[in-house]
Amino acid sequence: MVTASMIAFGPWSLTLALASIHGLVVAGLLLRTTRNRLANRCLAALLVLCVLQITPYTIGYAGFYDAWPWLTFAPFFWQLGCGPLIWLYARQLGEAALPARWGVHFVPLGLQVAYYMILFVQPLEVKWAWNDAMHTPWILPTQNIAIVVSLLVYLVAAWRSYRAYQRRLDATSGEREEFRLGWLRAYLAATAATVAIATGFGLVDLFVRRLSYFDEFPLYVVFALLVYALGVGGLRHAEDRYPVAAEVSPATGEEAARDKDWRALGETYRTRFAREGWWREPDIDLAGTARRLGTNTNYLSRALNEGLGESFSDFVNRQRVAEAQARLLQPGDVLAIGLDVGFGSKASFNRVFKALTGLTPSAWRRANGGGDPRPIS
Repeated sequence: MVTASMIAFGPWSLTLALASIHGLVVAGLLLRTTRNRLANRCLAALLVLCVLQITPYTIGYAGFYDAWPWLTFAPFFWQLGCGPLIWLYARQLGEAALPARWGVHFVPLGLQVAYYMILFVQPLEVKWAWNDAMHTPWILPTQNIAIVVSLLVYLVAAWRSYRAYQRRLDATSGEREEFRLGWLRAYLAATAATVAIATGFGLVDLFVRRLSYFDEFPLYVVFALLVYALGVGGLRHAEDRYPVAAEVSPATGEEAARDKDWRALGETYRTRFAREGWWREPDIDLAGTARRLGTNTNYLSRALNEGLGESFSDFVNRQRVAEAQARLLQPGDVLAIGLDVGFGSKASFNRVFKALTGLTPSAWRRANGGGDPRPIS
């Protein structure tokens, strides 16, 4: 008879256990953050669900199921909640409130958890009979397909939320370059890669040969690495300030709007914006600019988009770069010039400057050491 004295944490179980401890500690820290609380809570919940996914293998490799067979069907399986949490985390970085009826997305998770909890309390003989007759041949494959489909659907939704946030920033914020969120793209890519690897293991199990508990260890190492990556990346950016990218106000007075010369209006706004030096403010946005100009966001947006052919972000950055060009002709630190004209970092200054002039600020200064700044059209 196998007893609790037979339990031993070896290299395999310890590898997964350390990742789980890391995930739980980071989840606790994320719950204590004061900024981005909704997004951080979604990530904390996702980390806990990832830990639950790993746990049966952590304790299984250590001999728990051999010592205590009643743990069969313990409710560690909450994978149908991972997709919605991935989407909500990506979405909430640029939103102030959860979407309407967000709880509906967790109905499949509720059904999954209920299934395992009902089975968990059954006698061991009933569990084994159900496992052989129904769970392994029918329910488990169906569940795995549902998990993969759910993850793919919500990864696409998360990507679309990210892209929509980027478009709104481009239309309404002077900080667009500061919030490209490359780390979020990497996070979504890593999650998608993990789903692909897990799907590969599942296909081998279905069509090539049955995989044992031990054959699947590399897959759970991948899960453990994902927990580390999500935890470290999420905690690093947990307190970042993400501008809430508001939509442009709806159009009003369409009859009057048809008669407007959007080009002339755009030039008027550009002249005033440049004269006042509002581009120096790193967090300048469409709504604040519209208030200062005595107009609304719809008129300002149309004057820029239709009149000047620019987004608000381009409109601001062109004036910042034009001022930076003038200053680069004089002595001075390049980074200090970039920060002074409104960019939030050296990376964003270099990226925008090169996009508009074809050269980095330092290279442009060398090329134009005594000449006039190259105009930006």
